[in-house]
Amino acid sequence: MSSSQYRLAVDVGGTFTDLVILDEANGRMQTLKVSSTPRDPSEAVLNGVQRARDHFNLDLGDVSQFTHATTVCSNTVLEARGARTGLLVTDGFRDLLEIQRHKRYRLFDQAYFKIPPLVPRHLTYGIPERVSAQGEVVKTLDEAALVASLKELELQGIEALGICFLFSFRNSAHEKRAAVIARKMLPKCFVTISSDIFPQYREYERTSTTAVNAYLGPRVSTYLQRMSETLATTGIKVPLHMMQSNGGIISWTEATRMPCRIVESGPAAGVIAAAHFGHLAGRNNIISFDMGGTTAKAGLIENGEVRQSSGQELGAGINISRILQGGGYYVGAATIDLAEVGAGGGSIAWVDIGGVLKVGPHSAGADPGPIAYGLGGENVTVTDANLLLGRIPADEFLGGQMKMDVAATRHIVEERLAKQLNLSVEEACAAVVEVANASMLKMLRIVTVEKGCDPADFTMVAFGGNGAVHGPELAGDLGITEVIVPPSAGVLSAQGLLVADIRYDFRQTHVRPVLEGGLDEIENVFAALEEQGKAALRLYGLDQHAIEFQRSAEMRYRRQAYELNVRVADETLKDSDASTIVDNFHALHERLYGRRDPAGVIEFVTLCVSAIGNTRRLEYQPLASGNGSAEHALKRHRKVFFRDAGIIDCPHYAREKMLADDSLVGPALIEADDCTVVVPPGWGLRCDRLGNLILNRERIAV
Repeated sequence: MSSSQYRLAVDVGGTFTDLVILDEANGRMQTLKVSSTPRDPSEAVLNGVQRARDHFNLDLGDVSQFTHATTVCSNTVLEARGARTGLLVTDGFRDLLEIQRHKRYRLFDQAYFKIPPLVPRHLTYGIPERVSAQGEVVKTLDEAALVASLKELELQGIEALGICFLFSFRNSAHEKRAAVIARKMLPKCFVTISSDIFPQYREYERTSTTAVNAYLGPRVSTYLQRMSETLATTGIKVPLHMMQSNGGIISWTEATRMPCRIVESGPAAGVIAAAHFGHLAGRNNIISFDMGGTTAKAGLIENGEVRQSSGQELGAGINISRILQGGGYYVGAATIDLAEVGAGGGSIAWVDIGGVLKVGPHSAGADPGPIAYGLGGENVTVTDANLLLGRIPADEFLGGQMKMDVAATRHIVEERLAKQLNLSVEEACAAVVEVANASMLKMLRIVTVEKGCDPADFTMVAFGGNGAVHGPELAGDLGITEVIVPPSAGVLSAQGLLVADIRYDFRQTHVRPVLEGGLDEIENVFAALEEQGKAALRLYGLDQHAIEFQRSAEMRYRRQAYELNVRVADETLKDSDASTIVDNFHALHERLYGRRDPAGVIEFVTLCVSAIGNTRRLEYQPLASGNGSAEHALKRHRKVFFRDAGIIDCPHYAREKMLADDSLVGPALIEADDCTVVVPPGWGLRCDRLGNLILNRERIAV
């Protein structure tokens, strides 16, 4: 690679760690996959950076941006390896984390127990103090009791401390004073206060977010500090940046202060990349479908905007339905709205006690991985099934870097699956694929139908190591007629790290009716939140023209127990805007729930501002034009299984040889180093000038 400036991105997944290096001068992109190292994710990152340096002859001193997406937060909670955490609450509220909410994650499981709190009751102390719902001090902070509690917590050996006092989102003086005293008495302790990270009402959600942030703080801080120092030794001179759950990037030092913001950094990056490539292809309504090694994830981009949620549950396992809540730890950080199932390439297929085939949620992961990897895996996975069905090339997996053990895979599938189901090996593998697809169809309906959207009105962007293998079949089942597979789709989440903007989200609870009085009071809150955004973005040295603000409000009919997020005009609010805001809420409520209440009183509940610092947009090298036929890219013919056609002879094409305007008609397989594209019968494919493979089929009337 010639001397230039490069952007480098690393996404740590459950099976592989993906790297993307982009030459800013000419838009040339290089990609690399290395095996993940679950015991220490930073080891895989360093391995990847060193391999990129050697393989591409890259001068790491020329790296202009290094962005990282990590699973360290979710793994810390799942493995219960967080800090020993103490919690200070208003006296009388010690049981907030124990009580949680009334929601039951497993409705009909008599043996079900709620997930245990991250902070046990004996490390939760009630402090005499009280602020009213209007923010007035009812009882002053008892500093003597505070000091006594901190001494007891010190004796208990806490490493982190959360402080969450009643109604601190109205008046944070007591929390801030308690934090000053705590940091002075416990200088080595990670301290976080609720009014900094979640200034909203609902006491359980605010307390849970505070506890999660404190619990993650020490380990995430250590990980990112070590990562930053290690990267510096390789010659990288730029500071480390992290992908947040909201799809924006922040400096690693900010991430250490608020680790709850980077819980879903990897999946968020994939949705941002899908939105980016969809926009380049001229599509604004997109379903993001990411199928990796451990899970499959789906998100929605509507009218060019990525759908966001105000929070998520961490540690609940697989998110197959928004109805099943209460199984994890609530984290009140802005998050790209995702659904997830345990149906990745490494998901294990098994037969239950009733003889029914199941797939997932457990995964073979990176160690030992699928049987086909030859690393000691003995459980049949989705990847093994696809391999034996010819849907993954055995001799050119990862560009030939990893040879697949077909014989061992066939033997174990026959012994452990086919014989139990009284099926042939191919029939058993086809059943595994079908069961995995059924789980992913549920997931895709959650992000579309459950939100009042018809999937047939959207284009699917399929990516991840397995997204383009399963995506077209799933699209057909949903009535979707177009699927886009971007360049280097197997590492698309890492590409999302390169196109993401700097982003901060600020929220403030402010309950008041929309139509009672003017909007001056609401405008003042929005303006104050925007000032916080300016202060945060000022640290990045951005020009004023590169900064924008997006406003929204979480709203409800009076006495409802839930809110809907409604976009609000980004300029100064006028009283005349109130009727438009009301109409937009009515329309959204009717779309989601089938009814509106024209006489209902509509309330603002929480006001939200996203402060966005736009990064420099990427330019890509266009492909040379072809003659309209993909025959020059044909490699060979091999047998491949298709659901509606069985095992048939199928042409295989080399993706790296395809040119702009090349086209073909399925059935076909397109092979690339990072993923395979399966083109079923009845689908056509065209390559555009940016290298997107665009699959189309005729809409079939149901």
